[in-house]
Amino acid sequence: MSNTTVMWQAMQWPAIEHFTLSDNNGLRNACGNITGVIGVQPFALQYEIEMTGNWKVSWFHIRSLAPHGREIKLTSDLAGHWFDLAGNHIEAFDSCLDIDISLTPFTNTLPVKRLSFQPGEKKVVNMLYIKLPEFELQQVQQHYTCLDEQHYRYERYDQHTVAFSADLPFDDDGLVTDYPGIFKRIYPEKY
Repeated sequence: MSNTTVMWQAMQWPAIEHFTLSDNNGLRNACGNITGVIGVQPFALQYEIEMTGNWKVSWFHIRSLAPHGREIKLTSDLAGHWFDLAGNHIEAFDSCLDIDISLTPFTNTLPVKRLSFQPGEKKVVNMLYIKLPEFELQQVQQHYTCLDEQHYRYERYDQHTVAFSADLPFDDDGLVTDYPGIFKRIYPEKY
């Protein structure tokens, strides 16, 4: 079993994340603890994501650490279908293999590691997007372009127009080292 630990600091609001990625006999587990303040609202959140050896999300669990906090746990059949704890199929997220949690750069790793890219190649992915700390879920379309082995351009479109774009550097483990203007990795400093 191998473990990788990193810490990211948010740049647009005061927040910090302690993150661990472990690999245990072909299953991957990501765990992040995020604390901060958005606007005037402090928050403390924890998420856990289980992935297969080829980076497909099996399930995720996100919970607020505040008393009486909110939480969500969904499971996947690994073919783009999601289910709640009671086993109910959530059709709104059909075709989403990856998830995007708004308060962490880690989930950018999922499509980059799961898909095979050639330099210059662009791929479109449907994401189950989780906006935190509001716990709002929706399906969104994102584009990833391989600039080289460790650099990818992330783009989010709104009505066929680029609403947001960022060039993201990744380390040898496939983790974001800098998300320009949004997240900065503060541990380890060298990557």
